[in-house]
Amino acid sequence: MKRASLLSLILLTSAPAAAQQGELAESFERAEALDATTDYAAAASAYESYAEACLASATAVLDAQRPCERTDRALARAFELRRALGDAERADADADAFTAHFLYARPRRAMRIAYDLAEMHLEGERPRRALLALDRFEGLLPDPPPGLAIVADGMRARVAMELGRTRRAHQLWRRVERRWEHARAELDEDGAVPVAWVRATVAEGRLSRAEANVERFLATRAPRAGRIDDDARWWSRTMSPWLVRTRRRLLLARVELESVYELGSPRHSVIAAARIGEMYGHQASLHAELTLPESEWLRALVNDGSDRPGYDEARAHLETCVEWASHHGVASEWAERCEEDLHGLDPDRYPLAAELHGQASYHPVSHALPAATYPR
Repeated sequence: MKRASLLSLILLTSAPAAAQQGELAESFERAEALDATTDYAAAASAYESYAEACLASATAVLDAQRPCERTDRALARAFELRRALGDAERADADADAFTAHFLYARPRRAMRIAYDLAEMHLEGERPRRALLALDRFEGLLPDPPPGLAIVADGMRARVAMELGRTRRAHQLWRRVERRWEHARAELDEDGAVPVAWVRATVAEGRLSRAEANVERFLATRAPRAGRIDDDARWWSRTMSPWLVRTRRRLLLARVELESVYELGSPRHSVIAAARIGEMYGHQASLHAELTLPESEWLRALVNDGSDRPGYDEARAHLETCVEWASHHGVASEWAERCEEDLHGLDPDRYPLAAELHGQASYHPVSHALPAATYPR
């Protein structure tokens, strides 16, 4: 009699549980169906309802054999959809729920969501909320691994720039570089933070730090034109100091930009190539404006033995910019900028209409390629 009563009790309690599991499974499938039909707002709500029901029971989340095994996927997808829809409040809530429940079970995904949340606020011109998102996430990890510390500092530097705190941004980028130099050998490709992500952060810092020298060179102007009565005096007092100053500025900026290549970040390498090409294009323009004496040897000194100083280097790097952007599918806005610069450099050789329709027939020359080799 007792055994029959116990069996009845088990059946009575298991029936509602089975029904609830069935409802949860259907809830997730419904969310996926809405997602597939691009009804993204409804899909996000369905994912959130499913996750909320699962998170109401800790044991449901822990049991991998139950329908709640997909809670992390549901929250992550809900966050992606809310971010894409521009719903900052719900994206915040989804990100908080994910990091609170899956930081240690899914560390890579949690860190990606935290970073994307800060990025969303930064792009939405909410830099202080981006900082708050970083603070909340880092508060869960008082002693973050080196990779995470580098990425977080990089985001903080970007926020500081957005807030007009240039000095603070430079301090953070320098700290990113120091941490990279100290920890680069210890970073694990399979660690919580992907090494490629860390490298991209360091590359962005190097680009940012190089920008002052790039802008300084691009602000260079040609000496004022005037009548040249004395070649030797013109050379010693006007042209030679100007050439030394200009070439030094160009070299300093180029060396800093070329340091980006070794990090192997395709997007940032495209930008570095674009900026180097832009500088050499400016050099070509400066020399085209110069008023030169009749003396052949002075002309050779000024032009450094070239018919058109800066032209070949500009063309090589701008072509490289377009080629890399196309090959890696990144930085399309910079590729367009490089195409326009190529057209400005040599309109006959680079007709802009053909460039925009992808009919370019040129290829980068080898000396503009970086040391890093990117996987295809």
